[in-house]
Amino acid sequence: MKQTWNVFLAIFFAGIVSLILELSLLREFIYVFGANAFSNSIIISLFLAGLAGGTYLGNWKKLRAKNGTSARLKFSLIQFLIIVFIVLFYVTKKYFIYVCPNMKIVMLYFIVSTSAPSLLAGLSYVTSVEILYHKGEKYITYIYAFSTLGSVLGGIIHGIFFVPFFGMKSTYIFAIVFAATALFLIYPLSKRIAKIAILIFIIASVLIIYSDRFTLFYSFKNLLLSKDTQFGVMEVWRTKDGAVDLRVNRIHQYYSYGWSIRAHKQWAYTTLEIVSRPCNVLLFGYGSGVSSAAFLESPLVKRVDTVENCLQVIEASKKFFPEEYRAVAEDTRSHIIIQDFRNYVRFAKIKYDIITLDHSIVDPVYSGYFTMDFFEQLNNLLNPNGVIALLGEGASWNTTSLSFNYIYKNINPETEPFIRKNVYFLTMEKIDEKVAANYTQIEKAQFSKGPIYSDNNVYGTNLKEMLHRLKFNITDFLLLKNRDLVKKNY
Repeated sequence: MKQTWNVFLAIFFAGIVSLILELSLLREFIYVFGANAFSNSIIISLFLAGLAGGTYLGNWKKLRAKNGTSARLKFSLIQFLIIVFIVLFYVTKKYFIYVCPNMKIVMLYFIVSTSAPSLLAGLSYVTSVEILYHKGEKYITYIYAFSTLGSVLGGIIHGIFFVPFFGMKSTYIFAIVFAATALFLIYPLSKRIAKIAILIFIIASVLIIYSDRFTLFYSFKNLLLSKDTQFGVMEVWRTKDGAVDLRVNRIHQYYSYGWSIRAHKQWAYTTLEIVSRPCNVLLFGYGSGVSSAAFLESPLVKRVDTVENCLQVIEASKKFFPEEYRAVAEDTRSHIIIQDFRNYVRFAKIKYDIITLDHSIVDPVYSGYFTMDFFEQLNNLLNPNGVIALLGEGASWNTTSLSFNYIYKNINPETEPFIRKNVYFLTMEKIDEKVAANYTQIEKAQFSKGPIYSDNNVYGTNLKEMLHRLKFNITDFLLLKNRDLVKKNY
């Protein structure tokens, strides 16, 4: 009976490894191909296809175990191969994520990397059936239960414990530990020398990942800072002309260029010009902290709440924009809130006169930040004659304009071109005549394009538009996301 429970525990730990790797590979995959519903579906489908392929391959006559001992040895070998895969993937992944200029090779690398562990997981499942086959139907049913329970635990500890507190590196280290545990629980041979050799290999594998000294082909002198976050790797780069470029999950967040700093300051000034009264301000996205600090310069501002969903962005901004951070951190009117945007909007107890959205994620299917429901919730947070300053068009103008009566753009020639071109001011009432000369109203018909996104549905999509979007997604996946795979200034 002890041997049977060892098998069940080994299956349980193998299940943990399976989902930890699936979630980790999902995050690594989007560093190259973007964080959107299309790329997510590709990686999950590849993983499931690998599981199916491994299960089918495991039933191939030439790979079947001859007896219980050989089945346990086969299971242990599969766990060993998973550890080998984790090490090989970890020491090579940064090259393919950040350096390799050949898009087809990068795609092949990720297809193989996603399929290999799931293929081995499928083989592992079939082998566990071979081990317990002689025990009867009930025990075979338990295999699925223990494997699923392991996957549940793996998913929970990946997103709640490992990544938020220790970063992505920890997920690979613990995947090795859990795979090694499964290996030793079921390892059938008694030779001490073999077990010692395997133990030394496992310890070496953990040290390779922990040290980061064996990462291949990845040494950039212009990389100033790199940290794991729950949203992906946060990096700060020194650009070719000496500026700072911060990215999260390879998506640009802010520059230190003079024009960018001036633009974010003027974003605050122009929005205050429209409201022109004592006000509460809500900013989504801390960025460099320049916008928050600029709002605090005004005596009209009673309160500034800056919501940022990534703590590491604020840590980086503190280092590279210390004056702005000091202004935001020390002013009693200022509050920095580390929280998801939708969660904050849902339970906010304060009404605001100004809300700004400075965020790079615009895929409503993935993030839920630019849906009709999200805009309506923002509208509910606004005081009368309040304004929302939106960077860019959101998901589609049909979605954005549904919740607001008026859309304005700044036309003051003294305002930074970036603001005049990219920032839209959304209101329920017409702006004050005193400042109307600096703004022009945009007719909604001018932006009548794109479907209407809600949290759960997409409205107004016809077959032609669906085909066009599918073509764009495929092109985006295969080509556009890889144009900046190699940056000359790196």
